Amino acid sequence: MTDQASRIPGVVTPQHRGARELAHLIDPGRTPTDEQLAIIGAGPEPTLVVAGAGSGKTETLSMRIVYLLDHADELFGRPISPDEILCLTFTRKAAAEIATRADERISLVFDRDPETGEPRPRDPERPAPTVATYNAYAAALAAEQGLRVGVDPDSTVLTDAALWQLAARTLEEWTSHVDTDTAVSTVRSALPRLSAQLREHGVTTDRLRSYLDQMTAAFDALPKKQGDPAPTAMTKTLADRIKAVRTLRSMTDLVDDFRARKHAGALLDFSDQVAIAVELAALPAVKESERARYRAVLLDEFQDTSPAQLQLFVELFGTEHPMMAVGDPNQAIYGFRGASAAALEDFKHLLDARDASLSVSWRNEASVLHAANASVDPLREATSVEVKPLMSRGEHLGIPEPVRAAAGVTAHMAETLEDEAEHVVDFIVARRHELGHQPDRPVEAAVLCRRRATIPMIVDALAARGIDFEVVGLGGLLDTPDVADLVALLEVAHDPSRGDSLMRLLTSERVNLGPRDLIALQDWAEQLAGPRASRESGASIVDALAQEPPAAFGSQGRALTDEARSRLRSLQRAIDQIRQHTYLPLTELIAFTERVWGLDIEADVASPDGRIRRNVDAFLDAARSFAQGAEHATLSAFLHWLEAARSEERGLDAPVKDPEPGAVQILTVHAAKGLEWDVVAVPGAVQDSFPSISRSKGAWLSGDPEVPWELRMDARSLPVWNWRAATDHKALADSIDELREAAGDHAVDEERRLFYVALTRARSHVLVSGSWYTDGKKPRSPSQFIEELRHAGIVTDEGWAPAPQDDQEPPAPRVQEGVWPRPETLPQRRRRDLARRVIAREPGTVPDGVALPLANEIAAMLAEGQARHGGASEVAMPSHLSTSALVSMRRSRDEFARTLRRPVPQEPTFAAQRGSALHAWIESRYGQIALFDDDDLGPDEDLSVDLEALKASFESSEWARRVPTDVEVDVELPLGGVSVRSRIDAVFPAGGGLDRVTVVDWKSGRPPKDDHERAAREVQLAMYRLAWSEHTGLPLDQIDAAFYYVAADRTVRPERLLDRAEIEALIAGP
Repeated sequence: MTDQASRIPGVVTPQHRGARELAHLIDPGRTPTDEQLAIIGAGPEPTLVVAGAGSGKTETLSMRIVYLLDHADELFGRPISPDEILCLTFTRKAAAEIATRADERISLVFDRDPETGEPRPRDPERPAPTVATYNAYAAALAAEQGLRVGVDPDSTVLTDAALWQLAARTLEEWTSHVDTDTAVSTVRSALPRLSAQLREHGVTTDRLRSYLDQMTAAFDALPKKQGDPAPTAMTKTLADRIKAVRTLRSMTDLVDDFRARKHAGALLDFSDQVAIAVELAALPAVKESERARYRAVLLDEFQDTSPAQLQLFVELFGTEHPMMAVGDPNQAIYGFRGASAAALEDFKHLLDARDASLSVSWRNEASVLHAANASVDPLREATSVEVKPLMSRGEHLGIPEPVRAAAGVTAHMAETLEDEAEHVVDFIVARRHELGHQPDRPVEAAVLCRRRATIPMIVDALAARGIDFEVVGLGGLLDTPDVADLVALLEVAHDPSRGDSLMRLLTSERVNLGPRDLIALQDWAEQLAGPRASRESGASIVDALAQEPPAAFGSQGRALTDEARSRLRSLQRAIDQIRQHTYLPLTELIAFTERVWGLDIEADVASPDGRIRRNVDAFLDAARSFAQGAEHATLSAFLHWLEAARSEERGLDAPVKDPEPGAVQILTVHAAKGLEWDVVAVPGAVQDSFPSISRSKGAWLSGDPEVPWELRMDARSLPVWNWRAATDHKALADSIDELREAAGDHAVDEERRLFYVALTRARSHVLVSGSWYTDGKKPRSPSQFIEELRHAGIVTDEGWAPAPQDDQEPPAPRVQEGVWPRPETLPQRRRRDLARRVIAREPGTVPDGVALPLANEIAAMLAEGQARHGGASEVAMPSHLSTSALVSMRRSRDEFARTLRRPVPQEPTFAAQRGSALHAWIESRYGQIALFDDDDLGPDEDLSVDLEALKASFESSEWARRVPTDVEVDVELPLGGVSVRSRIDAVFPAGGGLDRVTVVDWKSGRPPKDDHERAAREVQLAMYRLAWSEHTGLPLDQIDAAFYYVAADRTVRPERLLDRAEIEALIAGP
C-alpha cells in the first residue's frame, strides 16, 4: 500500500509516527503539551475540543492534519491526499491562516530526502488541505447538489442591496394590513431577517401561523380573573405586552410573498443556501458523496455556529465519521447573529463525542487569566461540557513570570465620563512606560468599548494628549462631512422638498451661512408662504432658495448680506446642474456631483493626508456595489438604501488607513475577538451598560419580529415562557414578567462571555473602568462583573472615586467652547486663493461668487482652447492617481494628458458589463463584493465568451481551489510626488508560507497580443506588488504577481516587473 501511494500524485505516504515525533520534526525546540498531543493523536471517533483563549488551537489543528495523513491507512483503510481533509472556520483570514500553517507543517514532515531525512522543496503535485469558511461550504454544497431538491442551478445569490430592494418592493406592493405600529422602514429591514431566521431554525410559516393562532385563541379565552364566567377583553396595557404575537402573525403572509418573489426569480440568500444544504444532508446519496470526498472533518470556532449548521454536519457525517469540533463556550458571543451558545453541548450529546481540552494559554500572563477564569465561574457550573480554567505558560512550565507592579486587572470608578476617559489615557501611558519599547515592536494598546457611544470621549481624551489612535470597523462613512454633503446634494436634487438636506448644505463649510443670514432666509420663506405663515407652519426654505428675495427685502432689520446672496446663487446653480444630470448612471452621477461641489479639488487642497479622497472613494465604491447588485439602480432606490444603511449598518464602513506603529486602537469588544494587545482598557463598565441588558424587555415579545423561542432548534438552552399555564389575565401578566426576568439572566450570561473575551485580549495589563455619572442625573453602579472580581480580591482598585451620597447633586457638565462664525481655516484660504488665480486667467468674464467647480471648468476650457489653437499647453499632474491611470500613461502619455484636460465618460459596453459581473461573482465566491477594474478589458476582447463559461473556467483553475488571505484591498501609496490608489483583487499564500505571497489580478478576457499593451498592463501588476510590499512590510522579492485571464484560463506571471524607482520615473515623465 505504501508503494502504491507513492505512485499516486498528491497522496501522502503514511509512516505511522507518533504525535511527539511529528512535533519534533516540525520544531525540535518546542514540545506540545500533553493535552495537545492527545488531540493531535486522537482516534477517529467524533471529538469535542474545548480550546480556551490563546491556547494554540490553530497549531494543534495543523498538527492534527499532519497526523491524520501519517496514519491514514490505519484510520481510513488507505493513504489519502491532503485535500481529502476538510477544515472549516468562520473568516477567510482564519481559513487562510490554517491552510498556510497546515501546508507548511505537511511540507516539513513529508517533503524530506528519504536517504538523509533533510528537508527538500514542497512537492508541487500535492494539493493543500481543503480549508474554507462555513458559509462557503454550505453555498458550494447547495450549488453542486441543489438539483436533487429542485433548486434551479442558475439561481442567483442576492447581494445585500438586492435583498433590501426585494423586501422594499414586497412592502410597496402589499395590499393587506400589517398589524404593527412600527415604521415601514423597520418592517422592511425586519422582513428578510425574519425569513432568514425561520429558515435557519427549520420553521415553516404554516407552523408559525398555527402556533401563534393557538396562542391568540388561548389568550382571547382568558377571563380577567379566575372564577369569572366568561372571557374578558384585555386591558390596553396587557394587550400591548403581547402585541408582538399579532405583529408576528401578520408578517407570516409577508414572508410568504417575499419568498414567492425569490422563487419566481430563481433568487437565493445565504439562509436559503444553508437550508438547502441541510435538506441535502438528509439524502443518502449526498451523505455518501461527501463522506467519500472528505475522509476527516475539522470544525473550528464551533461555538459560533447556528443550530442549522450543527444539524448540517450531524446529518451529513454522523457518529461514525472522523469529525472534530473545536471551540470555547466562554467565547460564544454572537447570539445576536444567530449563533447558539449551546452548540458545543449539542455537538457532544448528538454525536456522543469524547471530550478533550486545551487549557494552557500562550498569550496571557497568570494575573490576567485568574481574573478571566473567575469572571466565567458561574457559566462553568451551568454547562455539561467540561471547561477547565486556563493556566498561563509560566504556570504550566513552572517558570516564574516577571513581577509587574500593576500587572493583571485594575478596576476604577471615576466621577464623570470625562474623568474616566482621562484615567484610561493615564493608564495606557503608564503601562506603556512600564513595559518599555520592545526590541522588535512598540507596546500595543487598545480600548475595547461595549457601546459605540463610549468611543467619542476616548477619542477626545487621546487627541487632547497628542496620542496617535485608530478607530476600527465602526462604520460612520455617511456621517463624514464631505460624504454627508454629497448625500444631501443628491437628496435635494432628487426631492426638492428635502429642507433638512438643504439646511445641511446651507450650514456646510462651503456655503457656511451665519445665523443672521439663516434667520433672514427663514423670514423670506415665511413671506413666500403667505401672511399667516409662521415658523410652526413649515414654511419652505427650499422655496426661499429657488426664489431669491428682492434687494429691498428685510424683516425686523434682518436682510440677506451680499455675500450670502452670492453663496446662495452658487448653491442653487450647483443643485440645478445636478438635477439636470440625474439621467446619468448612478456612479457617474455621484462623480459629477463631486466635481460640481468641488470635492475633486477640495480633496487635494484641504486634505493632503488623503482623508477626504478615501471617504469619497469609499462612497463611490458603495454606490458601485449597490448598482451591481440592485435590480433597479436608480437614484431614488440608492437614497432609500442609504437610509436603511444609516439605521441598520451604522452608516456604512468608513475606510481605515494603516495605523501608525504604536497607535492606540479603539474598537468594540465584539470586533476584538481573535485579536490581542499588551495593554487593554475596557471603559463603560457600569450596570445596564456592561452588562448591557434591559429586564423590561420580554425576550422575543419585544424588539424586531423573531422566531418564538419555543420553536427554535436551540430551545433547550433558552428561557421557557409558560403561557399555556395562564388561567386569567393576571397569571398571563405574571408569566410575561417571569419570562422577562429569565431573559435578563440569559442576556447576562452572554454579556459575561463578552467580558471574558475583553479580559483575555490583554497579554499583561487590563483596566476595567466606569463612572458614577454618565448621561443622567442619577448615579450608576459599577458593573456586577467588576464587583465580583473586587470581592474575590483579584483586581486592584486604587484611585476609586467615592460613591455619591443620596442627596448629592450631579457634577456640572464641562463647558464646551465654540466660535461663531467659524473662523476661516487654512484649507479654506487655500481654496479661496486658488479660485482667485483660476478666475484671473480671463479677468471680468466670471461673475462674483462663482462656484469653484465652475471656475475649474472654465480653466479647463481655456486650456483646451489654447491647445486647439496651437498655443503652449501643459497639464498639471493630479495629486492622486489610480493604478489604471498609470496604465493609461504607459500606453500614451499624450492621450493621458488629453484625458486629464477634458475627461469624457466611457460608454458602457457589453464587455464592461461582463467583466463587472465576473469580478462580482469571483469576489462573492470568496465572500466579498467586488468592484470592476476599468482597465480589465482591452480592445481585443472576445465578447462571445459568456459569463457562465467564464465561471466554469474559473472553477477549473488553480485559484478556485485556493483560499486568499486578503480580497479587495485598498492601498494608497505616496509615489513620485503623487498618491497612487490601488485596489488589489486577491492575495494568496504562495505555498511556502506567509513569508511569501502571490498578488493576483483577475482579467475577464484574454492576454494582449502586442508587446506594447502587455508592457502597459504589467505596470498595473507592478504597482499592486509594490503597494502590497509597502502595506505589509514584506520585501518585494518575497511577493510574486500574476494575471489570471479567465476567458483563456491562463495565468500569466511576468518575468520582471517595474520597481519603485522605475514607476516614479514613469510618473515624472521625460
